[in-house]
Parts: sequence; C-alpha cells; structure tokens
Amino acid sequence: MEHTQIKKEKLLGAVKSIPSIADKEQWVLTMDKEEGTLFYSPEYMPDNVELHQVTDEYAMYVDKDFNPKGVMVEYYNVNFVKHHDFFEKLSSEIFKGSNKVEVVDPSTIKNVEEKKDAVFLKTLLEITLMKEADTHLLPA
Repeated sequence: MEHTQIKKEKLLGAVKSIPSIADKEQWVLTMDKEEGTLFYSPEYMPDNVELHQVTDEYAMYVDKDFNPKGVMVEYYNVNFVKHHDFFEKLSSEIFKGSNKVEVVDPSTIKNVEEKKDAVFLKTLLEITLMKEADTHLLPA
C-alpha cells in the first residue's frame, strides 16, 4: 500500500473519531469573521500538531499519532455554507456578536434555545466532516 493511501486511511480514522475526542476535550466553535474561517477545536490549540488538508474545504490538526486536535474550515462564510446551505441560517443565529473572533462553547450557554442551536451546529458539522472525508478519502 502506498504512503499516500496510508495517510488517507489515518486521516479518515481521525475524522471519524472527532465526535468522541471533541466531547472529551470540550472543543469549542471559533469563528474568525475577518478571515471567514471556522475552527472546531479546544479553545487553545496544543503544541506539536500538524495541519493536514482533508478536502478542498477543510483541514484537520492532528498530533504525531494522527489523533484529531482540531478542524479548520477555510472560507466558511463564503464557500462552505454555499455548498452546505443548511449551515448558513444556523451560523447566523450562533455567531451574531460583533467581535472579529467569536468563541462559542455549547457547554457554557445558559439560554436553552441558543444551546440547542450550538449543539446542533456542532453535531451537524461533525456529521458533514465525516461524510465529506468518506467521499474524498476512500479509494475509488
């Protein structure tokens, strides 16, 4: 098996483990409005991680053992939501502040409706990331 296929398999495994790792490490959603980038990761990125492109739309931070440490969705507002339109309205409800960088931690939200929206966005993002990885990383 060639090196690239092994890397793809490791990335696919890492993507599929995002929901459990994110839950255990209490990942947050961070929107950099200036860059238009969405990060789904711990509030502070650990040292010694590498960024690997998974699809044209997102990349994943992994440690040396290919454990997921975060996700970066580039051009979230202008590209990702256009391909996955169900994110647009939900994101506008969640990232409605005026700060250039907005961090949303679903575990700390007190308002029930806002908490539901944030948890739904997080879950929908995880499912979409896994589906996209399956499409792009599985051998043809």
